[in-house]
Amino acid sequence: MMYELKKWMLMCAVAGAALSGVAEQKRSNILFIFSDDHASEAISAYGSWLKDYAKTPNIDRLAKEGMLFRNLCCNNSICSPSRASVMTGQYDHVNGVMKLGGAIKASSPWLSKELKKGGYQTWLVGKWHIKTKPQGFDDYRVVEGQGTYFDPKYDGPGGIKEEVKGYSSDKYTDKALDWLQDRDRTKPFCMMLQFKAPHHPYDPAPRHMKLLEDVAVPEPPTLYEDIDASNSKLKRYMLERTKFHMVLTPKSKGGKKPKPNESFGYYIRHVEDMEPHEKTNQRDCWRVAYQHMVKTYIRCITAVDENVGRMIDYLEDEGLMEETIIIYTADQGYWLGQHGFYDKRLILDESLKMPFLIRYPRMIKAGTENQDLCSNVDIAPTLLEMTDLPVPGKMQGRSMVPLLKGSSPPDWRDAIWYNYVDQPQHYGIRTKQFTLVHFHGSDEIEFYDNKRDPNQTRSVHDNPEYREIIQSAEIQMKQVMADVGIKQSQLDGFAKKKSGKK
Repeated sequence: MMYELKKWMLMCAVAGAALSGVAEQKRSNILFIFSDDHASEAISAYGSWLKDYAKTPNIDRLAKEGMLFRNLCCNNSICSPSRASVMTGQYDHVNGVMKLGGAIKASSPWLSKELKKGGYQTWLVGKWHIKTKPQGFDDYRVVEGQGTYFDPKYDGPGGIKEEVKGYSSDKYTDKALDWLQDRDRTKPFCMMLQFKAPHHPYDPAPRHMKLLEDVAVPEPPTLYEDIDASNSKLKRYMLERTKFHMVLTPKSKGGKKPKPNESFGYYIRHVEDMEPHEKTNQRDCWRVAYQHMVKTYIRCITAVDENVGRMIDYLEDEGLMEETIIIYTADQGYWLGQHGFYDKRLILDESLKMPFLIRYPRMIKAGTENQDLCSNVDIAPTLLEMTDLPVPGKMQGRSMVPLLKGSSPPDWRDAIWYNYVDQPQHYGIRTKQFTLVHFHGSDEIEFYDNKRDPNQTRSVHDNPEYREIIQSAEIQMKQVMADVGIKQSQLDGFAKKKSGKK
């Protein structure tokens, strides 16, 4: 039965539990909300150029009443690897999920299993996108691959098949609320609500189709960046080997020239849906492609925010706000027109950094921000420490609990590890000030000074002034590689495997 039909029963159940002397929970509940490709720039609490257009009041509430992280990064900016790292607390070269649809190794730990062993009720609904079936959950309903925006079809334990009619963000939330409605109120719960949205093609709910219809959304400063003239091999590879540019089409795809009937670039993929414009003027095509992309994207995340609000309303009705850890995050960052791109994949900031907002008044001071370098492998050990459960030794991440309490340990990491083995292949580190990029199987590098050039418009790898700084960064990267347990031979091997060499 749906939440709306049973809401009146909640107050009775809560009151009855109190009167019968039910023991107070020893551990806090967890509501973990995980979206797909939601850039922090499209969350108004982050204060980007979109803050007055991508309005997310319910997600923003977690920042106002909790902590917002500015530098929590993924170690591989693509869906399956990031999700596996969140679940296992391990880097992708350890848990085995290095590309889309990979399988988690049998030896890897699972956050859900540890919570279940600790007495938690555990549920998962929505996008999964890992070959290994969910483990450690009392029940789950997940969609195959990317899933669909409308009429989701679920798989569940024991071969359960279920299809529901409606918009996915709404339907996933309905399922989450139904489970919470029927939970055992003597035990803590972990609810993992994982939206498909706002993954491309950003299909909005019908109620939001007209949102921003007659509004010109501001453009990012690097929207019209000339990639061909850039000294960045990484950006040129992104343009040449993928379809993820606003207007330009790749000169090659996986080393092969595209066929005449192949469509690449956002503009070509969506031109029939765009406003009338002068198609012979490339800049005008660029402009309308961006406006179409950003408006449909914002419409999509608007439904996500509404459903975050529904979950918060439920917790308030149940009197659970003080004893529930609420997290909102996404599996990676996302280009919203910066450098002319959409999608993700690169070590550069807009793709690398994940939004991460957490509310837990028992531990976190309201309205605080954190600037420390954190990784998605840190999320699992953090939740286990917050719930007084042991952290498996195989988890590579570090608990962020000291950061949540407002203290930065002197030995906190000073660099983030990153490794992307699909096209464009590259790896490197991100420190507070610099980004060092290497290419698999190549001696070429790139180097960005993120304080002097926060938009990362130009690599300074060929600037003599940075020679000693780069040398120091190379030494630092070797140490990071040792810390995360990856060898140079492994990195070189990814390039050989891709090219077919033995």
